[in-house]
Order: sequence, then structure tokens, then C-alpha cells
Amino acid sequence: MSRLKKVTLALALTVCSLLAHNAIASVVMTGTRVIYPAQAQEKMVQLTNQDTHPYLVQMWVDSDPLNTTAQSASAPFIANPQVFRVNPNSGQVVRLVFTGKDLPKDRETLFYLSFLQMPAIKASELQANKLLLSVNSRMKLFYRPQALAGNPDELSKSLSFKAQNKTLVVSNNSGYFATVRSAQVVRNGKSFPLKQAVMIPPLSQLDWALPAGFSVNGGDILRLTLVNDFGADVTTDLPL
Repeated sequence: MSRLKKVTLALALTVCSLLAHNAIASVVMTGTRVIYPAQAQEKMVQLTNQDTHPYLVQMWVDSDPLNTTAQSASAPFIANPQVFRVNPNSGQVVRLVFTGKDLPKDRETLFYLSFLQMPAIKASELQANKLLLSVNSRMKLFYRPQALAGNPDELSKSLSFKAQNKTLVVSNNSGYFATVRSAQVVRNGKSFPLKQAVMIPPLSQLDWALPAGFSVNGGDILRLTLVNDFGADVTTDLPL
């Protein structure tokens, strides 16, 4: 291979890598999260190809949010099938099966469900020069023990907030992960942003820094927007 071709190939691969982070996926999964009940024998997830071209998909579950390959994934789940083809304007159902044991029974455990997709090509095109773009999508998978205390639909009731110095001490007294879309302090109708896109682990406590120069006064309201099991936003106003 000539030096010019090597440079051209390297540039193409670099562009492909950059685009993969911003590309819009053609194969999408129903829902924004997966809840796996401990008593379930399996959990079905539905994927749909919204494109006019077929795609090859590889799916896996991992405990590491930074891992991007199925080869190094580590989690007590099996996806069946693990690799499959999705035809244009068609779908595929994948079975997730829990294969582990000894996870905590008083709280949820968080995993990450990933699926990598790339366009399917014909055998006759294997020798052709093509730039193939792969897209890796990831969503949260919550392993939920049976008979957890509390109600996930009323999770805000299990959260408590206490102003302390320049921080807001946040306590999650439930066994569920609390996914916070946004949190803001409301005073006299004016909102002060506090947090966005964070999770509060079960049975844990976090410190949120208050806005610069801000101190909590009587009458302040915490406007909290949580994401429920169906991916919908639930907003609740709580006194501080």
C-alpha cells in the first residue's frame, strides 16, 4: 500500500471514529431503560430498524459504563441472540437472562446494556473500498430485587434534603436508584439551577453544591424532576 493510501485510510478511520459518537442510530430500542425483576426468568427487549438498509447488531451487558466492547464485558447476563441481522423496517426481539447470584437484596444493582450496529454488506462487496460507520448505543439496566421497600412511582417521598453550609445534603432512603433529570431551587418564582442528569444511588447520601452566593431560606422550594421506569419525567415541588 502506498504512503498516500495509508494516509487516506488513516484519515477515513479517524473521521469514522469521530462520526460514530454523533451519528443517529438507525436501529433503536423500545424504551430508555430496562428494569429486570429478580423473580423474572428472562426479560424481552425490542429493537427496530427504521432505515431502508439491513444492519448487523451485537448486544451485551456490562457492569462498567466506560467499556465499549463485548469482548471485555463482565456482567451476569446473557443476551440471546448476541449477534443478529435486522432487515429494513423490521425488528428483533432479544431475550436477556440473568445468570448470576448473590446480588444485594435490599437495593437495585446497576448494569449497562449496549448494542453495536453497523450496515450489513453483501459478500460481493467485501473487496470494495467502503467507509462503514458503526454506532454503539447504551442504556441503563436496573436489576431489581423482589419486594423492595417503598414505591418506585413515589420515589420523591423517599428522598430528603438538608441545607448544610454551602451544600445541600441529599439522602436516598429507598432501595431504588433515583435518576434526576433536573433539580432547581425556586425562590419567589425565580429558579436557581442546582443539578442536571445525575443519579442518587439507593441507601446513600450525596452533597450537592449550592449556587455561588446562595443560601437556603425559609419558603424556598426544591423543584425535582425524576425519570420513572417508563422514561417519563415526573416533577415534584418539595419544601426546603
